[in-house]
Amino acid sequence: MLDTRSKQILGTVTLVAVAAVTLVVAPYTLLDPMNLPKMCVLVFFAIFALSIIAPGVRSLFSSNFKVLFILVSLFILQIVLVLFFSGANFGGQFYGTFGRNTGALAYFSLVFLLLGASVVSDKNFLKKFMHMSLIIGVILVIYGNLQYLGLEPFPYTNAYTVNAPIGTFGNPDFQSSFMGLIAVIAFTMALNAAFKRPIRVGLAVTGMASVVVVYETLAKQGYLNLMAGVGVVVMLWLFMTKRKTLGIAVAGVGTVGGGLVFLSLINTGPLASFLYKSSLAARGFYWRAAIRMLLGHPFFGVGMDGFKDWYERARPSDYAAKGFFTFSNSAHNVYLDIASSGGIPLIAIYLALLTLVIFSIVRVIKRTDGFDVYFAAVVGAWVAYQTQAFVSINQLGIAIWGWVLSGLIIGYEINTRTIEATDISPPKRKQHQKQTRVSTQPLSATALVTAFSGIVIAALVAIPPYFTNASFFSAIKSGDIKAMQAAARLKPIDERRLLQITSILLNNKLDAQAIAVIRDATVGYPDSIDFWLMWSTIPTAAPSDVTNAKAQIKRLDPFNPELK
Repeated sequence: MLDTRSKQILGTVTLVAVAAVTLVVAPYTLLDPMNLPKMCVLVFFAIFALSIIAPGVRSLFSSNFKVLFILVSLFILQIVLVLFFSGANFGGQFYGTFGRNTGALAYFSLVFLLLGASVVSDKNFLKKFMHMSLIIGVILVIYGNLQYLGLEPFPYTNAYTVNAPIGTFGNPDFQSSFMGLIAVIAFTMALNAAFKRPIRVGLAVTGMASVVVVYETLAKQGYLNLMAGVGVVVMLWLFMTKRKTLGIAVAGVGTVGGGLVFLSLINTGPLASFLYKSSLAARGFYWRAAIRMLLGHPFFGVGMDGFKDWYERARPSDYAAKGFFTFSNSAHNVYLDIASSGGIPLIAIYLALLTLVIFSIVRVIKRTDGFDVYFAAVVGAWVAYQTQAFVSINQLGIAIWGWVLSGLIIGYEINTRTIEATDISPPKRKQHQKQTRVSTQPLSATALVTAFSGIVIAALVAIPPYFTNASFFSAIKSGDIKAMQAAARLKPIDERRLLQITSILLNNKLDAQAIAVIRDATVGYPDSIDFWLMWSTIPTAAPSDVTNAKAQIKRLDPFNPELK
C-alpha cells in the first residue's frame, strides 16, 4: 500500500480535482468554455493521482482492494478494445464529441480518481470532502443567483430560459442536478449533533438556498435528486440506529415512490401529469436509439462518445410521424450512453462497480453502531447523482462526483474494517506529535520519480486539446482565414474545428478550399453527416461528389422522409 505521505498528497489531489473540474470555465479563450477545460483539468489531476498510486499497485491487487482493482482493470481494458475494434474514429473516441468530451480519456480519468478516492477514504477524509463540497455548493449558490439576477460576469450566450442559472455547467438542468446534490449534503450535515446550533442552522439555510436555485433553473432534476438522496439518508438513520422494521417500511415506500416516478418518465401513472414534459418525450427517442445501438453492436458498441454519429441511423422509424426532429449527441441517460458506446461488456462492468458500492453501503450499515453522519451524506449524495444519471447527460463537472463518491464509499468500507474494532484514540499531545511527523515525512525516491513523471505525462496529454482549440478560437477572432485554416488542422484533430473552418470558407466563397477540407474530413469521419450535408449543397461541387454525398446522407439518416 501507499506510505502515509503519499496518501496525504493523493487526498489533496482528489479534493482539488473535484473542486477544479466542477468550477473551472474558460470564457474568452475557447469555442467550448465549459466542457473542454473540465476534461483537460480532469485528465491532468487523474493522471497525477495515478502516478501517486502506481508504486502501490501490486499491493492493491493482493489486498482488500482486489475486487475493485479487477473491475477497474476490466473497465479500462474494455474501453481499449472499443477504441480499436468499434470502427469509429480513434481521435474522436479518445477525446470525445465536441460539447461533451466524454470519450475514452475522460472515462480513464474518472476511473483513476475513483481508485484514488478509495485508497484515501476514511473518517477523516470524508469530513474534508464534505467541507469542500459545502464550500463549492455555496460558491455555486451565489453564482447561480447572480446569473438569475442578470449579473452574469462572463459573456455566455444562454440558449435556455432567460436568466435561468447555468452555473459552471452550461445548462440549467445540470445546475439543478448539482444543487439538488448539494442540498442533500447540507441537510444531512445539519443533523450532526456534534455541530453547534449556529452551524447547523447555517447548513439548513445552505440547503434551502440550494433548493431556491433549483427552483430558479425551472428544471425538475434537482427535486428528484433531493428527494431520492434525503430519502436514503432517512433510511440510513433508521438502520444505523437499529430501527430496522421502520427502516424496511420506509424503504418499501421509497421503492414504490421510485417506481411511480419511473412510470411518470414514460408518461404513465398518477405522477405523469406533474413530471412528464416534452423533454422527457425526447428522451424516449434517445433511449430507444441507444438500445438499438447496443443490440446492433453488443460487443464493442458504436465507439466511445459515438452516439452522435449513430443517432439518425438508430432512432425509431416513427420519429417523423410524431413530429420529432431533434438531433442529439447523447442518450440523456448515463447508463445507456455507456452501454451504446462500449457494448454489453462495458455496461456490465460499470453495473458491477455500482453493485460493489451498494454491497459496501450494506456492510457499513451492518457494523455501524450509531448514525454516521458523514458516511450518510456521502451515500445520500451518491444516490442523488445516480438519480440524475438516469435522465441526464454525463457532464464532466457532475460526473466526477458520481465516480469519486463511488470510490469513497467502497474505500470507506475497506479502510474501516479493522479500525472500527481496534481504534483507540491516543492522548491529544501524542496524536499531535504523530500528525506533525507525518506531515513532514518526505516522499520515497520511487514516489518522487513517479509523481514527477505523472505531472509531465499529465501535462503532455491534457494541454494539446486545450491549446489547439484556443489557437483556433484566437484565429477566428483575428479574422485571418489562413490562420484559421492552419489552426483547424492542428493535432489532435477536432471534428468541430474542421466543420467550422469549412463553414467559414463557404461563407467567404472559397468553395474549392472548403471542398478540400471536406474531402479530407470525410476520410477520417465518414459517419459524420454534417460534412456530407455541406458537400451536397455546394453549388460548385462536382455532380458525382454531390450524388455520393446524398447517398451517404441517406445511409446515415435512413428514416428521414425528406430524403425519399
